[in-house]
Amino acid sequence: MDFALYRTIARQGGVFTTEQARERLSAWEIRRLVASGRWRRTRWRGVLADAELPDSLGVQVLAAALVVGADLVACHSTAAALWGFDVLGDDVLHFLGPPSVANRSRPGIRVHPSVLGTQDAVLLNGVWCTPPARTACDVVRATAPIDGLATLDAALATRECTRAELAAEVERQRGLRQVIRLRRLVPHANGLAESPMESRMRWRFIDGGLPAPDVQVRVLGDGRSWYLDTGWREQRVAAEFDGHVAHMTPEQLRDDRRRHDWLTEHRWTLVHVTAADVYREHRRMVAEVARALRMPARR
Repeated sequence: MDFALYRTIARQGGVFTTEQARERLSAWEIRRLVASGRWRRTRWRGVLADAELPDSLGVQVLAAALVVGADLVACHSTAAALWGFDVLGDDVLHFLGPPSVANRSRPGIRVHPSVLGTQDAVLLNGVWCTPPARTACDVVRATAPIDGLATLDAALATRECTRAELAAEVERQRGLRQVIRLRRLVPHANGLAESPMESRMRWRFIDGGLPAPDVQVRVLGDGRSWYLDTGWREQRVAAEFDGHVAHMTPEQLRDDRRRHDWLTEHRWTLVHVTAADVYREHRRMVAEVARALRMPARR
């Protein structure tokens, strides 16, 4: 391979355009390298990648940047995935630019102009992206409310940012769309939540007017300790998300039933919640917990 082209590919993180390759190689040589498996095509026409690199999100972002421009940075759910706290699973790659950025969106790529600019961008494993606290806040403002607390919990769980940094970012984004949602959710964010669905369940309780439950409530008894997903310790009420039941071994299922029996014998009320409850039957779910707490549910 031509060494000048090799240096270009290395400098760009293993991705390059067919135009760059044509400056050093013929069209036939390019086709041969692709056919032999030395290079591979990416999702975007005219952009190739070194086939030795895994088809990771980072490589996809670098390839997309050659399409929309290297002056943009990864943001929203794309940056969240790079930082390790994406809960949305969006197939579209998101990039951020200054307010004056022209519309550079392409199929599979969305470009967002921002009044806050990109001066705070951070280089993460060769990819420029928005910082973790800003990323989490941007996602919350732009997505459905039910995913907001899940995003904030996941961001804290990675320890890439703190609640204080999230609160500071909320102030920095003052005046932007849906920042009021951020102000409401950040105080409830908790990195101890073990899954996005537990966070979504907790958001339903808060949004339904119930007191905010504690997360990972520890209960001691018979020389053992158990942790409940969410709960109100004073009232001895807990809510558990049961998304993992189908994947339990017989031994795990037995231990779970024993735990349930011990807790109910010691005056705990356990409410078991499924994804259907969180997404479709949340009013009934909130009302059930409200009754257990001996308080009226908000209509």
